[in-house]
Amino acid sequence: MIKKADKIEIHGQYDVFLSYSHRDAEWVENLAKRLEDEHDFRVWLDKWVLVPGRSFQQSMALGIDLAKCCVVCISEHTPSGWCREEIERALNRQTSDLSFRVIPLLLPNAKTINVNNFLELRTWVDFRGPDPAYAFHTLVCGIKGVPPGRWPPRKADDNG
Repeated sequence: MIKKADKIEIHGQYDVFLSYSHRDAEWVENLAKRLEDEHDFRVWLDKWVLVPGRSFQQSMALGIDLAKCCVVCISEHTPSGWCREEIERALNRQTSDLSFRVIPLLLPNAKTINVNNFLELRTWVDFRGPDPAYAFHTLVCGIKGVPPGRWPPRKADDNG
């Protein structure tokens, strides 16, 4: 018999799965909070979702399968360990589901040398530049699957 909590986990849907090095956990959790608080995205973040005592490998695989996209947070520490496994699973899913997006996100301390061969073929979100608001805007657009448009956006009261 499937319990109600199991049904929620099995039939849940996430807007975004966040893949990252645990050395970047604080930065990524702050990003996850913004995505939830400002845009009502359902975020798969391991420390929010993993149930103690359960297999984290199976839960991560399920999280990628239930997400609409995967954001790979790249820093000077990435990709390594389980993050590399998550990237491979996400890229594999993308080969059979073209609507699934794998979005490389460069953290402020990232070096492009850390971007693996398959991720470099995708459009990046770059937080290394002088305008973090624009980077966040492009990330939100990537999660939604829409083009970012002009920046900054025209205000409603602008004439012309």
